[in-house]
Amino acid sequence: MTKQVCSIAMVLVILSGLLVGCGPAPTPQIVEVEKQVVVEKPVVQTVIVEKQVPVTKEVIKEVTKEVVKEVRVEKSVVTVAYNNYFNMTFGPAGTPFEELKKAVAAKYPNIEVRLNVMPYEAGPWHDNYVTWFVAKDGTTDLLGVGAYWTAEFAAAGWLLPLNNIIDPKILSQLNPQYMKAHTYKGDLIGLGPWWGGIGGLYYRKDLLAEVGAQPPKTYDDVVATAKLVMAKHPEMTGWTWPALNDWVLVNRWVEYLGGFGGTYFDAANKCSMTSPEGTAALKFMVGLIDQGISPKEVTTWKEEDSGVRFASGTAVFHTGRQDMMFWLDDPKKSQIGGKWGFIPNPAQPNGKSTGYYEGWAFSINKYSKQPEAAAKVLEVMFDFPMQKAFNLSQGPIQANMNVYKDPDVIKNNPNMPLIQAVADTATPPIPTPLYSEMANILAEELHGALTKIKTPDQALASACKRIDSIKQ
Repeated sequence: MTKQVCSIAMVLVILSGLLVGCGPAPTPQIVEVEKQVVVEKPVVQTVIVEKQVPVTKEVIKEVTKEVVKEVRVEKSVVTVAYNNYFNMTFGPAGTPFEELKKAVAAKYPNIEVRLNVMPYEAGPWHDNYVTWFVAKDGTTDLLGVGAYWTAEFAAAGWLLPLNNIIDPKILSQLNPQYMKAHTYKGDLIGLGPWWGGIGGLYYRKDLLAEVGAQPPKTYDDVVATAKLVMAKHPEMTGWTWPALNDWVLVNRWVEYLGGFGGTYFDAANKCSMTSPEGTAALKFMVGLIDQGISPKEVTTWKEEDSGVRFASGTAVFHTGRQDMMFWLDDPKKSQIGGKWGFIPNPAQPNGKSTGYYEGWAFSINKYSKQPEAAAKVLEVMFDFPMQKAFNLSQGPIQANMNVYKDPDVIKNNPNMPLIQAVADTATPPIPTPLYSEMANILAEELHGALTKIKTPDQALASACKRIDSIKQ
């Protein structure tokens, strides 16, 4: 036990000596280590991050500015209402809608044009508009409006007057008679036509030359020349025109009435078609049938029916729209190629040459939310380049008078210059909000006179009485 104690004691002594021999680590070295352990580098990194933050914020500001700029360039969408003919072409130009979109995009990149397709039938088309107007719906900005709707829509305040909206430079290019046709009580309601029809007198140049007659200027000239030709060619009809119990008869009546110096209404806005001039016009129409200048079957003819007789080469004169001139020289459709002429309708000494005008204009919806953009599109539509495109796509007639002198237009249709003189006689439908009702009354009463159910005096007296009653 004593040896073990001694051994343990000796071990302890040795260990103690060793510890004393090693000694503790110098204090300065420990301090140096502690200084190096101080986290100085993370602090430097933090400072670097703080320097980058402003740069990052600056980039964000620039991006924000770019976004704001893009938002400000918003396109205005101008919607046009017309039937699907606006998506068709019948000539060397593109469709009216394609040409319009291109023209507007070139001049106004911030305006997009869209088409709201209307029914082909005038009745449903008209009723669509009325529904929109009653609801004060301005979704569709530009409306294709028939001349016989002008007074109705204008009187109701549904269309925006254009007098002080459209650039005068554009208006100066348009035919004054056409602008007058789309004016109601001094307000220009629409620009037109972009397409339409106007009545004139077709005649056989070869047959008139054969009897030594000049193209007629008065209604009496027409009858005298027809009789001369029919004396040499008994198989010929003197004069064809449509007189079905329909609005087509009213169209022709407008021309006869104006040609004899008659008017629709007097200064008191009463029906004045019973005047001596109006009575003379209707008696003349009846006399054409009585004398055999026009066949009795005219009272069953639509415009197309009466045109066929003339194109077949069996009539001297024909009253109709300008449409026929585009196919009368086609040997597949006509027997009189190169033998015809087209002139303004005749007029008696106290009357004026009158061509019934049934063109289509474009008007601005009173409830449009962007009338300024709509007006810009309207100006593009009736400036010369677009009017030329309409002509080459759809054929005449157009409002811009420069179209009729354009070499490309004349090359496409050499008969274009003939239309200008007829266009100057353009006379609109009866200027009344009650056109449909009045046209139906007139068709019935005039047809009654032509078919001998009534005398001309009786028919006109009844027509005026009925017309004045519905105006009350």
